[in-house]
Amino acid sequence: MSSLLHFYRTRSATTINQLKPLQHIRSRSPDDVLFRRTEPTTYISEDDDSNNRVPTTTSNSTTVEMTKKKKSKAATIAKDFKSRAANLIRRRTTEATLSEKSLIPSREDVQSWEESFDALLRHRYGQALFRAFLRTEFSEENLEFWLACDEFRTCKEPKRSAKAKKIYMDFIAIGAPKQVNLDTETRMSTIANIDNPPLETFDRAQRRIQGLMEKDSYQRFLKSELYINLLRRTTYPIQRRTTTEMASKSS
Repeated sequence: MSSLLHFYRTRSATTINQLKPLQHIRSRSPDDVLFRRTEPTTYISEDDDSNNRVPTTTSNSTTVEMTKKKKSKAATIAKDFKSRAANLIRRRTTEATLSEKSLIPSREDVQSWEESFDALLRHRYGQALFRAFLRTEFSEENLEFWLACDEFRTCKEPKRSAKAKKIYMDFIAIGAPKQVNLDTETRMSTIANIDNPPLETFDRAQRRIQGLMEKDSYQRFLKSELYINLLRRTTYPIQRRTTTEMASKSS
């Protein structure tokens, strides 16, 4: 009997010892549990704030870059529009010159162009016809530079410096929109006079480009349909009158 009581007492003590941790867990206050649950949330929130601040800086820099790209794109579009407008004006001027009947050259004029490149450049209709040919070869800038140099010689002192700088920026500077093919010595000697330009500032460069056109584009122009067709149109009426006169004389 005593052993049986000892067994039950030992079993009860063991059970009570096992239940003590559970009582301890149940005795925790709701605030303690809430505090322990919110600690990780607070830690994550701080991480979130630090992570959110980085994208904010990145977003600002991205906005600045996008703004710069938009401005650059707008400037490029404006520059392209200006260039196209200038080309359109030149093209219409050329077409108007070629269609003006009072400017149609005589047979002697057309034949003289074959003998002298300078005569072609100095004739208004011949110059317009040669420009139209250069446009088909995408080398119109050579003639434009030649004409700009020719115009510079008539420029008076107050406007001469600005005109010289414009010619330099358009045709001579490295990477210029209409850069012409000049050797280094000619380019450097021309640049040396840009700040205080005399009337002869571009003479050497102009002769250089004229020589290149005469050896290259001019020779192809004389064989082009533009020139040959004009030569036929100006020659045909003479031949027809001659044939008519010969027929009337023979009758």
